[in-house]
Amino acid sequence: MKHTRPEGMFAAEALLGHMKAAGIDVLFANGGTDFPSIIEAYARSAETGIAMPEPLVIPHEGVAVGMAHGYYLATGKPAAVMVHVNVGLANSVMGLINAASENVPILMTSGRTPLTEAGRFGSRSSPIHWGQEMRDQAGMVREVVKWDYELRYAEQAGPAIDRALSIAMSEPRGPVYLSLPREALAEPAAAYGMETTYAPTSYGPPEPELVRQAAEKLAAAKNPVFIIQSPEVGDSFEPLAGFADRFALPVVEFWATRQALPTSHPMNVGREPGPWLGDADVVVVANAMVPWIAGHVKLPEGCTVIAIGPEPQYRNLPMRGFPIHLSLAGGLNATISALDQALSEIGIAEEVLAGRRDKAATFRAEAEAAAVKRVASGSGAPMSPAFVSRCLNEVAGPDAVFFNELGVDLSVMKFEKPGSYFTTPLSGGLGWGLTAALGAQLGNRNRQVIATIGDGSYMFANPVACHQVAAALKLPLLTVVFNNGIWNAVRRSTLYMYPEGNAARANVMPITALDPAPDYAAVARAHGAHAERVESGEDLPAAIERALQVTRSGRQAMLEVMVSY
Repeated sequence: MKHTRPEGMFAAEALLGHMKAAGIDVLFANGGTDFPSIIEAYARSAETGIAMPEPLVIPHEGVAVGMAHGYYLATGKPAAVMVHVNVGLANSVMGLINAASENVPILMTSGRTPLTEAGRFGSRSSPIHWGQEMRDQAGMVREVVKWDYELRYAEQAGPAIDRALSIAMSEPRGPVYLSLPREALAEPAAAYGMETTYAPTSYGPPEPELVRQAAEKLAAAKNPVFIIQSPEVGDSFEPLAGFADRFALPVVEFWATRQALPTSHPMNVGREPGPWLGDADVVVVANAMVPWIAGHVKLPEGCTVIAIGPEPQYRNLPMRGFPIHLSLAGGLNATISALDQALSEIGIAEEVLAGRRDKAATFRAEAEAAAVKRVASGSGAPMSPAFVSRCLNEVAGPDAVFFNELGVDLSVMKFEKPGSYFTTPLSGGLGWGLTAALGAQLGNRNRQVIATIGDGSYMFANPVACHQVAAALKLPLLTVVFNNGIWNAVRRSTLYMYPEGNAARANVMPITALDPAPDYAAVARAHGAHAERVESGEDLPAAIERALQVTRSGRQAMLEVMVSY
């Protein structure tokens, strides 16, 4: 018996309408047999007048989720992703792990194979509808999303989207997942309107008494240090920049995944906490899941650790042994502002502040001198990552945005504008850099985005799909592949554990070599990109300028640079 679509608005239209009403402007879509009602809803939109997110076809699910990640970092707005049932969701899991570790909100959806074998509109119509059945499809992602649900009835479509996005955008933010059976998407929903109940939760400062206690500790400290990993996404360095400057607080961006301070800030003391923790008496840990490596650092006796952010205890981690003496749960920027006000009322002697500033200035000068030496020694063939990094930084200029995955040496680069660099999530799911850079370039076409990635990470990113997306969406992304022919992170880890072992002495360390290397530039060139391979430092500045000239015209470009570590 043939069943036909009911008249009037159906659930897929309510779903897409509520996405748009709640602020979702983009849907990254990788279609399948579960998509007919979604496709029909878009095809009818001119007739129905329902505003919906812009649908963008992304030919691999991992690329779609990575783009949603980068889009949020560039815009501060979440995106939606829809993929094909369990198989598409399986390809999305790594990207969701990355988003969860960075508190990046993504509205993740996938179809679900039809529940019924016959008798309903949307029932199973292909053998794959039996083959793709699962008892618990959401089980693949439940541990990494904040919320999951399977749509049961058409009337739930709008409220489910409102609830999903409210939870995703509530602090601490993160991805959510909604499963969409084909029959439910096709059911009538005309009785239910488009009024949204989207209402995320944000946090103000912690309790005043806790703020006062923390401020008193900081006021009495001789050697305080502020360690930050994940600043709030936004277009300003405040309130941290002013707070750190006024009270001469050294700020360490340890494995920071996004930029907290301009490089030139006098209290920006780099990315390694070790030199500052040996004599620290107060440590502020700000949105830092891992403020230091526990096996490498022993805090001085009596040192006070103050943890701040929406979730200072990181309850999602089964075990986390970093000490916390004062836990100030609240909005990160709101907490910094409250500490700023409290410290202003208490006051700190000027001679104490002057001593801290002198110490930071000496450290910064020594670090810059060391960086200059590393850059100067790496201009040959092959080049050093430090030399390539400084050249990219200087030629691209202050407006460029870098998405880095095991590519550049951030310690030799200068970033003066908010949102100028983003780097690999602590979850370490490879392939993130290029995909996130695509999403960021889509979200902000007014700034040049540069993806700087290792050759192994480039292969993980599904580069054919990435370059196809850049061509299809006319994204003027510059991709720079740092080609050293190995998985260097694996090599470094082995050398750390077995510095005198057989692997360290081997001509080729097992399970690290990427040989033979493909012609990476040819992969990009096949999608209309300007692409070059650069082997010598003397040729690099001109090659970067040629690539940027191409991207300024609206076309993607790629440089493969030969490096040695």
